[in-house]
Amino acid sequence: MKDFLSKYKNQNDIFAYLSITIAVILYGTTLTATKICLNYYTTPQLMAFRMLISSLFFLPFIFTLYKNIRIEKKDITLILLMVLCEPCLYFIFETNALKYTTSGQAGIVSSLEPVLLVIAARIILKEKFVKIIYLGLFISILGSVLLSLSSDVNELAPNPLLGNFLELIAIILTDTCVITTKYLMDRYPPFFLAGISVFGGFFFFSLLNLINHGSFIPVMNASIFLVLYLGILTVIAYALYNFAICTLSAGKFSPFLFLLPVAAVFFGWFFLGETFNLKQLAACFLVFAGIYICQLNDKRKIVHIYKKFPFLQKLFLKGKK
Repeated sequence: MKDFLSKYKNQNDIFAYLSITIAVILYGTTLTATKICLNYYTTPQLMAFRMLISSLFFLPFIFTLYKNIRIEKKDITLILLMVLCEPCLYFIFETNALKYTTSGQAGIVSSLEPVLLVIAARIILKEKFVKIIYLGLFISILGSVLLSLSSDVNELAPNPLLGNFLELIAIILTDTCVITTKYLMDRYPPFFLAGISVFGGFFFFSLLNLINHGSFIPVMNASIFLVLYLGILTVIAYALYNFAICTLSAGKFSPFLFLLPVAAVFFGWFFLGETFNLKQLAACFLVFAGIYICQLNDKRKIVHIYKKFPFLQKLFLKGKK
């Protein structure tokens, strides 16, 4: 089969950077919109409706532009894994997370996604990385745990510890999906894979909704415009996100995912009146500090950190001459 990825590799990187920036900011609004919609729908109902709207937008492309594409047997398992991780399991964990925590806190926990993504990419692709990244990962995870433990229990966050833990599982699932998708893009267009994900999600959540509520599609209610927004946004975000993935390396596009918690906190504050206490702000600082350390590629900066904190040099350079 023709290498579909090759025609994207010569695209202007600026457009790819712009794509991932827009996709992440738009995704930040979905956390707030989803939290509002969960007041009207259960998770299966909301996702079945959202995936239906998205599928309707993808349908014309599947039967025209991509009608001659055939999926190879060797890729079926990976495609099933991609769809299972996201949107199926990912949205189950994320929507349930938003029942117990604020959209802003979920966004902060999601900031661990680029850290885990870079590490996963490097391990799978056998790329070398400095040991100090382990420190960054530890600090980021510590920050996310402290964020959960220091959260105030209120009507917007009845169980933040549980909610933030579910969000952590959700980002592990989406990172697995990204790695799988990036591998499949050697043979399939990114927008085609996005369509497969949406159709798979629609059938999965429709079946789940049928089991739980006795119908494939839920009844419309006051939040229909928000659900419509989520459905359309899924198409746009998947298209932009997948284009950036196939154009840029994991190390290049992952830093842009740091915009997610900023967007989530802003929209949570603007639309839902969510706030943070001082302990949570300190925990957020730890998360971002860990992320910064994980992104260090400049040897001079790493040496500078070792000079500032000599114990780290003993810890991570032990045994090296």
